[in-house]
Amino acid sequence: MQANILVIDDEESIRFSFQRFLSAVGHHVITAEKYLEALSEMDAMEFDLILADIILEDGCGMDILREVVKRNLKTQVIIMTAYPTTETEDASHRMQAVNYLTKPLRQKGLLYSIDLALQASQTRQVRTKDKPFPFSVSCSRNGCSAKSQYLESNH
Repeated sequence: MQANILVIDDEESIRFSFQRFLSAVGHHVITAEKYLEALSEMDAMEFDLILADIILEDGCGMDILREVVKRNLKTQVIIMTAYPTTETEDASHRMQAVNYLTKPLRQKGLLYSIDLALQASQTRQVRTKDKPFPFSVSCSRNGCSAKSQYLESNH
């Protein structure tokens, strides 16, 4: 299945290698280095899948998930990070990311995850934007953290 894929990562080597090997297997690949650049690409075309690094120079890849929901897109999102935490993994799944992958990534494993995500996109409904996310995610160059409103004390 050929798909339109957006790769968002601040590391040029990752964007370049993903673009090369995903194009070689028949996908149409667009890359973005920064969050705002990714939003611009999302304005320009519809993507079947987005591969988003969590930590970006000008934003947080997790906010891509929020943007997909806000725009009512059927686009699948895979979150990637070299700095995994239980909080960001849990938050990404609650925000309906199709997968959460830890770098470094192996080509075979990434292709398997992409295939599963694209299969899921054929049966997945548009995400609902009516329900607010019960947590917040904040990212910086030093990492990300997630906070659930359910874990906060009312005292």
